[in-house]
Amino acid sequence: MNNMDPRPTWKPSIVPTDEWTLNHTYSYLSGKSYTLYAHGSCVIWLGPEELPIEAYHARLRAVTQQEPDFRVQRHRNGDYLVTFKGGIGGVMSGELLRANLPVLRQEAFSQGFLPSEHIAVDQNDAETELELIAGLYVRAQLYRDVEALKVVAMVS
Repeated sequence: MNNMDPRPTWKPSIVPTDEWTLNHTYSYLSGKSYTLYAHGSCVIWLGPEELPIEAYHARLRAVTQQEPDFRVQRHRNGDYLVTFKGGIGGVMSGELLRANLPVLRQEAFSQGFLPSEHIAVDQNDAETELELIAGLYVRAQLYRDVEALKVVAMVS
């Protein structure tokens, strides 16, 4: 990825432990094969067989080269699963989000958008605001993973 690609400036410093990320990603994607990156992004395998690592890197990079788009699903335990086109996603701890909401809200709204994005947020709709913050957080972490391309687990 070159420096000309639009990207958020946010590099979240409030992050769950590696163990939390590994355990929760495994829990939410149980039964699926995937590649997990250092900042929590995962690429779900499209077939039953492992591909060369560059294929997963290319799919991860592709998310940053298309129109911004993510879907946020709140899990019954309060965590958020954020998905992008192409079988890419990540998990945001609901507990971490709620415990650090003022800081994460400020960082998400000041640094989490792409340069061309302008999203109006209804501050009276708390759940939609939390979902947006979770989505921006996971997307910011995805951009960090694209920069580093460090795989921490391959689960089949």
